[in-house]
Amino acid sequence: MNDDGLTTESFLELGDESLSQGDYPGAIEHYEKGVSLVTEDDSLITAISLRTNLATALSSLGKEEAAAESYRSAVLQYTKGIDEIVDKETKKEVTDVAAQASFFLGMVYQDLNQPQRAADAYAFANSLDPFHWASLANLGAVLHDELKQHDDALLAYNKAFEILTQTEAEPTDAPEEPRYILSQLQYRIGLAITHDPSRKCAIMDDPTKEVSCTEMAANAFSLATTYDPRNEAAKHMLATVTADATMKRASNVYVKSLFDDYAHNFEHSLVDELGYNGFERLRRGFDRAFGGEENVPTFKLVIDAGCGTGLVGEQFRNVTEYLVGVDLSEAIIEEAVKVRPNLYNETRVGDVTDVFREMKPVSLIIAGDSYIYFGDLVPLFQSMEEGLEDGGFVAFTLENVGKDTQEALEQSKPDWRWQLTASGRFAHRKDYVQSVGEAHSLKLVHYEPMVDFRYENG
Repeated sequence: MNDDGLTTESFLELGDESLSQGDYPGAIEHYEKGVSLVTEDDSLITAISLRTNLATALSSLGKEEAAAESYRSAVLQYTKGIDEIVDKETKKEVTDVAAQASFFLGMVYQDLNQPQRAADAYAFANSLDPFHWASLANLGAVLHDELKQHDDALLAYNKAFEILTQTEAEPTDAPEEPRYILSQLQYRIGLAITHDPSRKCAIMDDPTKEVSCTEMAANAFSLATTYDPRNEAAKHMLATVTADATMKRASNVYVKSLFDDYAHNFEHSLVDELGYNGFERLRRGFDRAFGGEENVPTFKLVIDAGCGTGLVGEQFRNVTEYLVGVDLSEAIIEEAVKVRPNLYNETRVGDVTDVFREMKPVSLIIAGDSYIYFGDLVPLFQSMEEGLEDGGFVAFTLENVGKDTQEALEQSKPDWRWQLTASGRFAHRKDYVQSVGEAHSLKLVHYEPMVDFRYENG
């Protein structure tokens, strides 16, 4: 009790009231006063609630380091005092609060870009509360996306799915829209299964019996689309693993979602982790087409199609009067402006096939690894034909299939044009690309293969 006669419980109540009203500074003040008064005589539930709610208020103000320290303090106080509690109901109540504190600690660690600590916090939250599905879902995401521990991620996703579909007990903080969550979990299960093309799969009921990983992944993606028919990413990956030849391009929703999620870490992942250098090699090939960099003219209007963070646009800035960056993802456009604030004269969020027509006449179109989301190139090349000025140029990259796949396709389908690959991208036959170009007034000036421009699954 302080000089005003207020107890730790009083400060907890005052803090909770301020927190519920969005008065975070006021909440922090009350919680900190309460924490300063905690003694061994106070209940454990009050002590860890003060620290947990203080952390929540701090996090709401963006003070993540301080929030992490407060959540850690709550969890540590729980581990020190829980064995002294005998009453089962009280013990469960305290444990539930500690589980939430550890779960929120994991979220803060993610914001602080500390994935291993985040994974440990989520795992501990689940150990305290076996029905805390969200801790397992987040654990799976950290293991899959950040730590690249795909087998462990698969286990976490499956456990989260089991919690939400079992009927023995109420899941902790059950989602209001479970079918959406179940769809996302199955989608991620499918991603974890397909990550390593060399992996072997088995069913849990009989681990000795090998089954097709492709079939298991297809089942997961199919379930994802069943739970949520609007899950465009799952639809795309289902088409990928089932080799749906009817798919002519990745949907705009899929591509936008892919790069919205990827925007913040896009360049680090692509360049630093995958060793991608296609943007530089595209420019070098472009220079060779003109007989050397010194012979490359200046282009009045250049469109960077599927611009991402500006890696390709930066390579062509010195031969451009007016450079426009176009992408389906508003998030990645914002990232481009952030990391390269003076690169583009203009940016647009939208479909490149529309922008080509809207901004004609275009002098040069550049596209590094963006046309790989088109299977059928006819609509794309039609839009370029309509948008380019007479004598305009296009410089772009595409992917081909591997040698073994190409030999198999030549035997099974000699007239193949494009193939949806396990990466979710389209590979194209060179002869097909050239024929579509010629049909739309585009003459091949220069072609060269780019080997080892990206490292994946290794």
